Amino acid sequence: MLKPLLSLLSVFAFTVTSSFADKKVAVPSAKLSDFKVGEAITGPAVDLSNTGGKGVVIEAWGVHCGPCLASLPHIEQLASRNKSDTIFVGAHSQAASDDEVKAVVKKNRLSYGIVKGVRGPVSFDGIPHAFVFDPAGTLIFSGSPFDKDFETAVRKAGRPLASAGTK
Repeated sequence: MLKPLLSLLSVFAFTVTSSFADKKVAVPSAKLSDFKVGEAITGPAVDLSNTGGKGVVIEAWGVHCGPCLASLPHIEQLASRNKSDTIFVGAHSQAASDDEVKAVVKKNRLSYGIVKGVRGPVSFDGIPHAFVFDPAGTLIFSGSPFDKDFETAVRKAGRPLASAGTK
């Protein structure tokens, strides 16, 4: 009885999140250097101070968040598709043990680094929440990974600096 109820609540939360995801919100002025990620839980090491000229995507998520769990396969697909020019970081942002996080990472076959949270000058009220930075470290997207502009921002983040400003 509890599993169907949780599934129903997850679908409802996903629907509500998606309906708000289309609202245009101005991107706050911020730099990647203003953000700090927590200690590594699993996956490749994360060093935001040395990105090698790549774009960066940081997604705040949690193991007890239905919409977050629903976003993981899509984030993994984007991470795999853009691994040569964009660094993906999963920032686990809920109370959970490392073992709980590792189980979700394993189940979803996530290839990118997962860390304990993210801090920065841009506040956010809920998860999942994604931050996308271009190769110069400028924040170009802040919002839901279900937002229609998220994937466009990820593509833009992976472009070399000379073409990052063009469509």
